[in-house]
Amino acid sequence: MTARTPRGYRAPIAIGALLLGLLDPSGALARGGSFPRDDPWNAERIDNLPPDIRNAVLHMCGSRPNAGHYFATYLDNARVVRLHFEHFNCEGAQHHRTGGCLHQDYARSGAHYHLIRNYVGRCED
Repeated sequence: MTARTPRGYRAPIAIGALLLGLLDPSGALARGGSFPRDDPWNAERIDNLPPDIRNAVLHMCGSRPNAGHYFATYLDNARVVRLHFEHFNCEGAQHHRTGGCLHQDYARSGAHYHLIRNYVGRCED
């Protein structure tokens, strides 16, 4: 029986690494950068709002707005939607006010959302 030297383990280790790469394609894709990026400013966040809220937000802006990650927060099992306008990007519109940033709360009543509170709050940026 012959003893294996460290050089004798290279081929089995290389084959094992290759097999792991083939069996776990998600790890290989992550290293390759094939996953889509989540842009910090994205119009999809506006598109995904409930229709009543989305329409109100779109009417506030002359151009196509974008929103950051925490523009909309959902409270009480999505019965209340809070908009944080410091995470809202709209050409020509200023949503930062003296002493804070614009916030709005919408509440669901039946199948629709209605504005229940419009206030200047702390900017969370």
